Amino acid sequence: MPLANIHVLAGHPRPVLKQLLREASATFARALDAPPDRLQVWITEVDPALYAIAGEPADEVLARVPRAQAEIPLVRLALMEGRSLEMVHRTMAEMSATVARVLGSDPQRVRVMIDPVHPDRWAIGGVPASVARAAELAARQNAVAAPQAATTSLGA
Repeated sequence: MPLANIHVLAGHPRPVLKQLLREASATFARALDAPPDRLQVWITEVDPALYAIAGEPADEVLARVPRAQAEIPLVRLALMEGRSLEMVHRTMAEMSATVARVLGSDPQRVRVMIDPVHPDRWAIGGVPASVARAAELAARQNAVAAPQAATTSLGA
């Protein structure tokens, strides 16, 4: 189920974008400890004339500022609820680093947004993930709950 949509300004060389697909997919799978065959990663190129940077059309900004200093890539992720906060934060950091490295920009310019999806609101072959992946979701929830329970009992 994990999805990533990387929004960039149009104009990057096609080989760079294909490399970004490969590397972002590998990073995403590793950070989430997810099977690569369940991931989807795609790139959305935005027309610079229809994208504002600091309130100015990006095509005008790019005429005087290098792309790496102007562009603010957005990585939008859809993840099933129930992942640990540590995993979510690691995924944000690693995806930011990968996007910046491949595009030749500063990681501080990359933005990552995660849309959590409830398992009852995502279907796999028409079957809610809460049913289709019930055992996996339960194991994930137990893994998240176990450290919290240990911390609580240590503090008592």
